[in-house]
Amino acid sequence: MPEPPRLLVLYATQTFTAQEIAERLWRTTKALGFRGPVQAMDDYPIQKLIQEEFALFVCATTGNGDEPDDMKKFWKFLLRKNLPSNSLVKLKFGVLGLGDSTYSKFNFAGKKLHKRLVQLGATPLVDIGLCDYQHDLGHEGVMIPWFKKYCHELQNYFPHLQIDSYEPKFIPRWKVSLVKDSAVLPKKKLVTEDIYFAKGIKDHFVDAKLLELEKNIRTTDESHFQDVRLLIFTTENTTTLDYEPGDVFNIRPRNAKEDIDDLFEIFKTHNLDIKPYYRLLVEECHEDMPVPDFLKEPLTLYEIAEQYWDLKFYPTQYVFSLLALVSEDKLERDKCIELSSAQGQEDWLNYCRRPKRTVLEVLHDFHKSASKLTIEILFELFSPIKPRSFSIASSSLPSEGRKLDLLVAVVKYYSKLKKPRLGLASNWLKGLRPGDKVYGWIKRGTMVFPNDTSTPLILIGPGTGLAPFRALIQHRLLTADKHTTHLFFGCRYRGKDFHCREELERWAGEGRISLYCAFSRDQERKIYVQHKIAEHSSTLRHLIMDQNAYIYISGNAKNMPDNVREALGEIVGKGGVKALEEGGRLQVETW
Repeated sequence: MPEPPRLLVLYATQTFTAQEIAERLWRTTKALGFRGPVQAMDDYPIQKLIQEEFALFVCATTGNGDEPDDMKKFWKFLLRKNLPSNSLVKLKFGVLGLGDSTYSKFNFAGKKLHKRLVQLGATPLVDIGLCDYQHDLGHEGVMIPWFKKYCHELQNYFPHLQIDSYEPKFIPRWKVSLVKDSAVLPKKKLVTEDIYFAKGIKDHFVDAKLLELEKNIRTTDESHFQDVRLLIFTTENTTTLDYEPGDVFNIRPRNAKEDIDDLFEIFKTHNLDIKPYYRLLVEECHEDMPVPDFLKEPLTLYEIAEQYWDLKFYPTQYVFSLLALVSEDKLERDKCIELSSAQGQEDWLNYCRRPKRTVLEVLHDFHKSASKLTIEILFELFSPIKPRSFSIASSSLPSEGRKLDLLVAVVKYYSKLKKPRLGLASNWLKGLRPGDKVYGWIKRGTMVFPNDTSTPLILIGPGTGLAPFRALIQHRLLTADKHTTHLFFGCRYRGKDFHCREELERWAGEGRISLYCAFSRDQERKIYVQHKIAEHSSTLRHLIMDQNAYIYISGNAKNMPDNVREALGEIVGKGGVKALEEGGRLQVETW
């Protein structure tokens, strides 16, 4: 029997989304009869790329159009000037980019990769797929039709592939089973360590730091609708934190106890023999899909439910295809098949994505299907918890070298569903108490500040957009000889959500910064930061045109950045705004 054809699947990811999508595509290629690994670009021995014939690249973009951390070495090698232009002439490939169109350098890393592969002689089977998180269907809006087209092109080389008649198959990444360990008693208190780092397992892309929470301060008035927290972390005396203004802190949150309890109550209701104190054994079942280090040691189901499975994620269409595989109820199975089909995308949008329905709520709704779940299906059904990034809100100069502050808005809102939607990371951080310890890692931010401290800075950061600017101001107070910082801050009420008010007003009173505040609800006419920019246009024009000031915008990505750009356009002209951006003197970081 001939060996199955080889298809290489490589990904570059910053928040693990690209990895998740790459593994989904790998499952399908496996079901179609291909062999080959799925791995991070930097894990692949790139010298062997010259021998590959077929490849699929899933590439996220991070920062200001940068490649993700697990692509750095791979990309550096591809950029070598001594590589012949026919190096990859054997390679037929496709690049799927993951991006967000609210950013100016949309899918920039994927575009660069596609272009460079072509320069080295590789042949694209299809044009680059540009997934957009802002699409109604999320990344899948582009990914699904693009991958189908890619497979059709593969069919030209492998006529035996039955793309159109392909029936979804269950292809697990690993072999998973339960160890019903009698040594772990059901009534024993389940104390969990960090499954990624606490056992000495180090991710080779991550330099993790252990931090202890010193203070958890609410910066908004108790009567204000939004809860915002200033979290102050410290490290041990032997550890220092090395970061620059504008850098971000990545952290993996944990699920809330009520959600974990809800999950195990679902298992109990359906008489599924899946207990929190059972241990999960994960073993390799494909030589090209090794088990991650942190899963090699048997973990309790409670640890998996708390730290690995995202119990608040909004199920993709793939989740419904898995439920359809196990369901024995015709009505529910037919509905799952519909919700997982191309024809059922609008129904899936209305049922899942628009109301932000969580996976636990879906399991309650499809209770007959949930009663047939197995540990193998569950392990593929749940999406892993992805790290969250927060701008660091403090300076790391020697006097503060063991501290790290975050300014975090606690996410809580209501959709058409009765139960409030709660942000996983922000609500977990809100619940931390002084003395609690967490792991996280520092990453370079997207904003680049001038080294010359005499260069004037115009900082526009309403709400928690203040975070990176608080770090920068603290840094400049200790390094700058004279006052060159102009901060535009906006919130609803001076008395309710003026974050770090005492600190900012003290710095302004001492003449160390110029502070311009917009309190939108303190008067009948709403006043936003763009109105304050217009009000001080002559000062800003002088700073920008005569003193070569740099401008930075940080905060919510909805309307604020465009409104601020428009206000700046009235000062320097629309062409002037574009020139400032292209020259790096206007930089934007939004979320």
